[in-house]
Amino acid sequence: MTLVVDIGNTSSKIYELKNGCVTNSALFDVKTLKKTVSGKPAPEIIIASVVPEKTDLTSDAVRKASGSDPFIIRHEHYKDLKSRYTDITELGIDRLCNVAYAVKNFKKNAVVIDLGSAVTFEIISGRGEFEGGMILPGIRLQFEALAKKTALLPELNEKLDSGVFIGRSTKECIMSGVQNGIAGVCNDFIKEISERLSAKLHIVLSGGDAELISQLVDFDHTVEKHTVPMGAYIISRMNK
Repeated sequence: MTLVVDIGNTSSKIYELKNGCVTNSALFDVKTLKKTVSGKPAPEIIIASVVPEKTDLTSDAVRKASGSDPFIIRHEHYKDLKSRYTDITELGIDRLCNVAYAVKNFKKNAVVIDLGSAVTFEIISGRGEFEGGMILPGIRLQFEALAKKTALLPELNEKLDSGVFIGRSTKECIMSGVQNGIAGVCNDFIKEISERLSAKLHIVLSGGDAELISQLVDFDHTVEKHTVPMGAYIISRMNK
């Protein structure tokens, strides 16, 4: 068994993987970690973190619970990455894992759209190179910004049914605007990327809001919510 701890901006999760595929997941805390490793041979544990101040704390917790050192994903671990990115060390580890997933599974002409706290696009060219991508605020960040930067708009946690387009209340207007706005951006970006690469694309929607946005976009795609832990597993195998 392999465990991947994904430390994100909003929350941290722990994933169980078998042969590189996710078989179980839960929110990460020390109690869950201890329960996961209890009574089993010491598992391989991988950490993929975008919150540096949490990385060492989580690594210490893993070490105490399992008795072994975790493998912490670093940029230099992706040894054979072909990239046009100006400075790869600026790339978030979650995005690096998404690139690894795309290259491993599709080789070329692929885009991973990760729909979490932020919406990120990772683009793999027809040459199998990481071209770069885009970043914009995700659903929750947009909800939060509207609530904090306006006097009267409410703070929202729930999401709108995907069938609603014209809002009939202020809450519905915010939810429809944000969700359909993100879907519209995805539609336009994918059209432009396809034209620039002159290719039919393999498109994967990932992250916590992938299933919702999947119902709103108009391009062919697959949903794989766990590209980050699966990509972390792929990178770890490059270093075996």
